[in-house]
Amino acid sequence: MSDTCEIRTVSDPQAWDEFVRRAAGGTVFSTWAWLQCAQQATGQAFRCLGCYRNGQLVAGLSGVEAQRAGLRRLATPVLTPHGGLLLAPIAGKGPAKAESEWHRAVELLIAHLRQEYHHWALVHAPAVGDMRPFTWAGWEVRVRYTYQMELGNREGLWERLERRTRTVIRKAEGSGFRVQPTEDLDLFRQQYERLYARQGGRMPVGAGVAQGFAEAACQAGLAHGLKVESPEGQVAAVVIFVRGFEGHYAWVAGADPELNHTGATSLLYWKYFEQEQGRFDFVGANIPSIAFFKRGFGGELVPYFAVEGFRDTLVKGLFSGARVLRNL
Repeated sequence: MSDTCEIRTVSDPQAWDEFVRRAAGGTVFSTWAWLQCAQQATGQAFRCLGCYRNGQLVAGLSGVEAQRAGLRRLATPVLTPHGGLLLAPIAGKGPAKAESEWHRAVELLIAHLRQEYHHWALVHAPAVGDMRPFTWAGWEVRVRYTYQMELGNREGLWERLERRTRTVIRKAEGSGFRVQPTEDLDLFRQQYERLYARQGGRMPVGAGVAQGFAEAACQAGLAHGLKVESPEGQVAAVVIFVRGFEGHYAWVAGADPELNHTGATSLLYWKYFEQEQGRFDFVGANIPSIAFFKRGFGGELVPYFAVEGFRDTLVKGLFSGARVLRNL
């Protein structure tokens, strides 16, 4: 008897989270709780789609939905490092058979998206590296990078730091900068706005959404903040970290550009590294200045992929035109 496959919405939070925890690509950013935070911050409803083979959930993806001028879109939420494809492990089968079954599931998900939406944009976790089903379906695939490292061995971590990073950490500590927990998300917003004001005022995500998302994630127990300040009480930076079942993430941050020269932000990260264990992800290293800063901590450069597709060329033209107008 041949297998039966179907795509349907997953509405059971427990079943979805159990699947996320065992799937390749599963991280805190695909969990039900995180998606609820995204919905609360953006006002966009989230949806979890599953591919079921003989009644078993074998693949899935999630995103938030938006509609404008009659065009429907599904995308990884803003301020969500990744949350795309999830693939359940296939036990007892060789790599060729597993690849075949995964590809079939992805093809079914792609066909469903094409039927339900006009535009889709997903960011996959680093653990999902085979993008061929998307390229074969005509999607655009872009590579991105992040730095990852293992925490827990302080001496080993210190040795991996670039000399320039060790120097500024010592400088900040010697100047009396202190790292402390903070729950002040108004302070985070101020630092977030200050950081981008120095760069011409163009924020990747509006300050209100960033603060709302941070508040929701902290209230859900998914995130927590650290600040670093001078002996006089001047705050140099605030970083919101996320702790998931699979590791840690430097999620969102704000900083006072006037204090960049102090090394305070580097000290903040170092103090976090000293007290934590497990896998740490810097969440992106795609802008030259940011990549240079993060490289100083000696992490491993890891690629991951963003994919984007359109129902047809007319829809692609409409979305591309709207994007150009937003950037004017």
